[in-house]
Amino acid sequence: MSKINILKLEGSSLLKYYIFFISGLFASFSLPPINLFPFIFFLSLPIFFLIKCRNWKEASIIGFLSAFGWFVFSLYWLSNALIVSGGMYLWIVPLVFFGLPAFLSLFWGVAFFLTFVLGKSVTEKLLFLILLLPFFEWLRGTIFSGFPWNMIGFSLNNPLEISQTISILGPFGQNTLIVVLISIPVSLFLNKKIFTFFTLLFCFFIFSFSFYIHKTNELKLTENWVRIVQPNFSHTEKWDKNKFYENLNELMRLSEKKDITNFVIWPETAIVNFQENINQELQIITKSIFRGEEGFLITGMPRKEYIENKKHYFNSMYVFNNLGEVVSVYDKIKLVPFGEFNPFKNILNFFGTIASNQEFSKGKFTDSFFNFGDLNFLPLICYEAIFPSKIKYLNHYDVIINITNDYWFGNTFGPHQHHSLAKQRAIETGIPVLRVSNSGISSIIGPNGKELKKLDYDKKGFIDFQVPEKFEPTLYLMYGEKIYYYISIILILLIIVLRSQVSKLNFIKEKK
Repeated sequence: MSKINILKLEGSSLLKYYIFFISGLFASFSLPPINLFPFIFFLSLPIFFLIKCRNWKEASIIGFLSAFGWFVFSLYWLSNALIVSGGMYLWIVPLVFFGLPAFLSLFWGVAFFLTFVLGKSVTEKLLFLILLLPFFEWLRGTIFSGFPWNMIGFSLNNPLEISQTISILGPFGQNTLIVVLISIPVSLFLNKKIFTFFTLLFCFFIFSFSFYIHKTNELKLTENWVRIVQPNFSHTEKWDKNKFYENLNELMRLSEKKDITNFVIWPETAIVNFQENINQELQIITKSIFRGEEGFLITGMPRKEYIENKKHYFNSMYVFNNLGEVVSVYDKIKLVPFGEFNPFKNILNFFGTIASNQEFSKGKFTDSFFNFGDLNFLPLICYEAIFPSKIKYLNHYDVIINITNDYWFGNTFGPHQHHSLAKQRAIETGIPVLRVSNSGISSIIGPNGKELKKLDYDKKGFIDFQVPEKFEPTLYLMYGEKIYYYISIILILLIIVLRSQVSKLNFIKEKK
């Protein structure tokens, strides 16, 4: 510790607080769209001071401030949705900009606190951190409906050679891998040779496996063609009732079918009206696009239904055939808190929803959305693509369709991170993703996460491409979060063994 006097935790200087905050901020440069992976090692510095700190308060502060730097910089763009939605929510911008990162930082703070309290030696503390920080990342990704955005393992999203680790370990297992990795410089500095050897061996094995997967998996294309349409409507244009038909005409113009196109996909709420109100228009649209030949229009549009004499609204994905007939409907299951529903409406009844005047209802799960020949499609609407895949029902799917509207986030980090999270869904399952955004990033994503073709943010246009084939089931697709759970159990057993060995040595010393 004396070697780095300028970074001492002792004294009243505020420098120590800036160091942890800045370390977390710089570490977040490893995330999209900056993607400077080596910057993740800035988090090695807080880990070093965690090992050396003298009380639980310092440990908690180290974890909290490191996380605060990580989340404030990487999630700054969330407040842009409040600006787009209009003046009535501008007063919440500081709360979202600082309050949400502060809340998320509590998870890291508790992980550092427990590491200090439970770890009796340097090696124990390192093992506890490798166990606890990923656990609390898992916790924030699941409780209160979950928010797994920008987990620490997300730094492994680029390049593709290392991003295949998610197909081996899953997103929560990736968190463990990255904490192991950033602990190695600390163990080297503290001369923990055995710990360093085994952690290096673990990382070498996983990364080598990831490189092997990337090298040997061959991308293949089906004979089915898809056109994905990015209309790039502004928020005002999209919801302007006077521009409804003008917008439909523009979507139709961008969708004029090539002879070989099997599917046309429009983004989330591309049609801002209810199906029963525009049946005639839907027939005209599909007949105009497909010109009497077989084809399917997949689009986002709202849906309403009376359930027990109460009107419910759903954010939905529809499939129409070339005659304008409804083939299938999917209602969004994972809704955006405060964006599409108010999770605390009994307490915060003065707060509406940002995305709509009406609160949306949660849809019901269906294991069959839409089949075409030998292709079975899985629907994901916007926010749903940030969540790790539900393994129980994914084996029989061949293609993931993700429709979204990232105009809310503006030209910030948000659309790039959202797009990269959709790529993770492809890599972890080995299933290609057709991602269609109103204004964001639309792309054809191969089952290894490769962008085969894309439209960047703020671009109007369309992409014609063949639907990629899925890979053989990945380890994660076969075993799901069991891989992460097994790794956690092994870490617990290692800690127990280490502690028992230390107890035996102490007992022998006392007898002597």
